[in-house]
Amino acid sequence: MGYIKHNAIVVTGWDTKQIEAARLKAIEIFEQCFSDEPISKPYGSKLVSEIVHGVTNGQLSFFIAPDGSKEGWGTSDNGDEARKQFCDWMQNKDDNYCDYIEIRFGGDDESETFVRSKDTDIDKLDTL
Repeated sequence: MGYIKHNAIVVTGWDTKQIEAARLKAIEIFEQCFSDEPISKPYGSKLVSEIVHGVTNGQLSFFIAPDGSKEGWGTSDNGDEARKQFCDWMQNKDDNYCDYIEIRFGGDDESETFVRSKDTDIDKLDTL
């Protein structure tokens, strides 16, 4: 038995090439991390939205949806690993000017938590 937590990532930037590169990297990571799912492929990339154009200032965004699985299940573990790998990639890419945030909300906890954003990792802050 498990409970549900919704984790999602929003990525925003102004440079079309960089936002497209970030989205392609998200697709790559999520496909790899969900490759053991017993459901037809592609699977993990279904969580990655198309790029949405803002109405001003050339801002572009995409969204990585929650995996929908209960905590402790394989699908949830795959989602946790994919989000970690993607946020690590975003954080460590020197020439990436996109902003991102990972949030946890709703589900069985009915609570909201900031998890990680560009240059900030709440899990690392907890250990200081």
